[in-house]
Amino acid sequence: MSKPTILIIAGGENSRFAPLNTTTHKGFLSIAGKPIIARAFESLKQHGFERVVLVVSPKDYGDNGFSRYIKSHNFDLSITTILQEKASGMGDALLLAKEHLNDFFILASPYYANLGQIAEKLWTKQNSSNSNCVFSGTKTDNPELYGVLQFNPNDETKVLGVVEKPTKGQEPSNFKIDSIYLFDAKFLEELQQTKKTEYSLEEAITAYAKKSNTTWIENTNHIQSLKYPWHLFGLFNQIIANYKTSFAKTAQISDSAIFDDANGPVIVDENAVIGDFTKLVGPCYVGKNCLVGDYAFIRGSSLEENALVGANTEVVRSILFENSSIHFGYLADSILGHGTKIGAGLITANKRLDRKNIRIEVKKTLVNTGTNTMGIITGENVNLGIRVSTMPGITIAANVEIHPGVIVTRNVPEGNVLKK
Repeated sequence: MSKPTILIIAGGENSRFAPLNTTTHKGFLSIAGKPIIARAFESLKQHGFERVVLVVSPKDYGDNGFSRYIKSHNFDLSITTILQEKASGMGDALLLAKEHLNDFFILASPYYANLGQIAEKLWTKQNSSNSNCVFSGTKTDNPELYGVLQFNPNDETKVLGVVEKPTKGQEPSNFKIDSIYLFDAKFLEELQQTKKTEYSLEEAITAYAKKSNTTWIENTNHIQSLKYPWHLFGLFNQIIANYKTSFAKTAQISDSAIFDDANGPVIVDENAVIGDFTKLVGPCYVGKNCLVGDYAFIRGSSLEENALVGANTEVVRSILFENSSIHFGYLADSILGHGTKIGAGLITANKRLDRKNIRIEVKKTLVNTGTNTMGIITGENVNLGIRVSTMPGITIAANVEIHPGVIVTRNVPEGNVLKK
């Protein structure tokens, strides 16, 4: 039997990923020189999967966003792209792809670099158990935060359903369900009969599990969540750990530059320019056509294609997306969106005075980032004037302009102009 089709849904609004959700879906962002989903495609090919159906929003369809990238790259897979015009949930997206799915299919998120490996385990389990559905579960110390697998008390190999964010102390298990599932075609009938809501997929999963042969596998491999923008830091570290230090032949690297890969690789990609007396400390990636000026200090960071770091600038544990730039400043634990331009003299505060964990407002709710080091996160085409300073955990939405000398103490909504 041929391997199942892989259905990847990337059509939502990604509202919790603001302000990095306006240019493309989060699964299509480039980390260490390559779109996240491209690594998933490579993993699928390595494990013998051939067919992929990709559901995307208008910003990534046709000649836009990632669809344009697919046309210019050969992934050696059969990839069908389907448009989800409105973000109406994963259940709706799945039904849009119905005619492209066969007897079994695997539904997955687009940001699993090891997708092929996990999909192979699901398919192997289905073949050995003759199950209708196979889920992946990962042990967690905080089941109250996730959708949690509910097992048959008489046979824990059988899944009865999924309980979303159970009350603490009343969790049915300590295994959270991963967003990768194997279904048979009959599941689509259950989904069609389920009332359309934002969570119709989860409701259909629970209903179908109770009437079908549903089992699971325990995932012991690390799966990086991408619920919030700051999760990109962990994903970068996971990706870069698989590389070794390398310098492209076309890169222009000063003889006085210093490289330290004791704690992770240092990678300098094609046509990058590394100035005099710069220091790069791994894990570190400098992308294609990037410029790192004289006396700059870069550590634990990813500079994507065409990013620019000016002379006498320190960049620490940060991600600079394509065509972003900073001159003569201090950028720590931060993410600069596509095309963000920062004038000379930026200082990012990345710790609270009391050193407590930093909380960031997401959809009008303060979310604990789980770390006490966090700088700024900007959307696309943000412009900051000279000598701007920012407080910890600040988000600056797309197309914002901040005038020279401003101290930014609050999140800045899209399109705003801040003056001193």
